[in-house]
Amino acid sequence: MLWLRFLKLVGVLALAAGTVGAVFPGDVPLKVRRRFAFLLVGPGLLLSWGLGFALAVRLRLPLLSTWVVGSLGLSLLSLQAVLYCAGREGRAGWAPGLLAVLTLLGTVALMVWRPS
Repeated sequence: MLWLRFLKLVGVLALAAGTVGAVFPGDVPLKVRRRFAFLLVGPGLLLSWGLGFALAVRLRLPLLSTWVVGSLGLSLLSLQAVLYCAGREGRAGWAPGLLAVLTLLGTVALMVWRPS
């Protein structure tokens, strides 16, 4: 079970790194921000969701608990903000970037503290 947790952490780290790379442009061209979104955020989300479900089943946690449903919703909102920023030139900025990062932080907080 430790390897499941480790791989889930790898997925969350890829998701976080890709999110920051895709939404805070600086002098980064759109092509590079799209790579962050498609090569890190997408697989990171898939890995963290898949392994999260596997851990929940293995630990016999209810899949419809508040923190699971809230985490899924916040992570989807974060993904949409990333895809919005990486979709077209001029969209990346502080408002959608903060939305993506804060919802991702909320997702991680729900997964760590698991409020009922």
